[in-house]
Amino acid sequence: MNGRPNPWISRVRISNYKSIPTCDVTLRPFTVLVGPNGAGKSNFLDALAFVADAVSTAPYDAVERRGGLGEILRRVPHPADSFSVTLDVTIPWGPSPEQWAVGEYGFEIGRSGQRGQRPTQVLREICVMRWQHVNRRYIVERGVVEDDRFADDRSIERDQLYLPLVSASSEFRALHSRLRGIRRYNLTTHDLRRPLPEIEQPVLGIHGSHLGEVLGTLTDEHPEVKQRLDSYLAAAIPGVIGLDRGYAGRYVTVELLQQTASGEVAFGSDAISDGTIRAAGVLASVFQPWVLNGLVSLVCVEEPETALYPDAAAVLFDALTEASQRVQIIATTQSPLLPERATAERGMVQVVTSERGLTTINAAGCAIPASREGAAVPVRSDKADL
Repeated sequence: MNGRPNPWISRVRISNYKSIPTCDVTLRPFTVLVGPNGAGKSNFLDALAFVADAVSTAPYDAVERRGGLGEILRRVPHPADSFSVTLDVTIPWGPSPEQWAVGEYGFEIGRSGQRGQRPTQVLREICVMRWQHVNRRYIVERGVVEDDRFADDRSIERDQLYLPLVSASSEFRALHSRLRGIRRYNLTTHDLRRPLPEIEQPVLGIHGSHLGEVLGTLTDEHPEVKQRLDSYLAAAIPGVIGLDRGYAGRYVTVELLQQTASGEVAFGSDAISDGTIRAAGVLASVFQPWVLNGLVSLVCVEEPETALYPDAAAVLFDALTEASQRVQIIATTQSPLLPERATAERGMVQVVTSERGLTTINAAGCAIPASREGAAVPVRSDKADL
């Protein structure tokens, strides 16, 4: 676990974010959100990604990246004026890496309503951390800062968050770093295959770019982890030995090594099936170097079973379960297969449903959604692999 608490985010409370009017979700080291297409699973993950974007750049930039506040605020049954996200966290604190602080961090963001100002403002931001007998707390209300480390109130711009401004302090650096390390993956075969210039210290792009560079870095620097990744891939896709860094001229891409009747054969990215390259992308997201060195703190993976048969999807679930010992993971799925394998651990499965455009996220124990015909929702497969 690289000296990190797991799960480091234990609870998520969201209000008025896209289709989510309100939710209070308890997270495990590995949490599975199961529900039909359009239920709102992606909106939950995007709320977490918004936090990472907002503390990495600014709330305004995170809002504009999503098309403006009008695309974020809940619209039905009546438009909301603001949205909020609050996380319960456990982070390193104090001189020893084995000492942890528990607390919460969150903010509420709404419209500015002031001419000449950016249209987005932080209505409220709160951070409360408890470590042994020490409490650290600050609250920001529309730019007015009440920080218990200072006798007098301070002020910041209303469209700013306070946490990035105080992240140089050792007391808040770990929190800021972990929030920035939340990554949401919505993999596409185009990005997974796309040749790109060589880079140092690669991180897997949110749509799967730099897959070949990530796999090559694992081969060079973490061969035992790469071997584990390849073993899962081989178990999911019979005949596959592994994927690694490949080259298309001066550009880096991916290369498949496969066992055939005539021996081991290497194939370029265009010859790799959708299911195989997506499975490699899912595995790379949770075994990549940035996970191993702690720069990625939470991995959110959308529909990891896409383009795979159930047996192969089950292998990926086993891989995610193993990886969750090192990094916290949230996966979404339309298939009941993954949750059925997860029922042994209470609270791992969260059922997501939608009614009249509003998302509800329930605790484990709710019925797993079925299709309209009453059958279990199948694993989606455009180009399935055994």
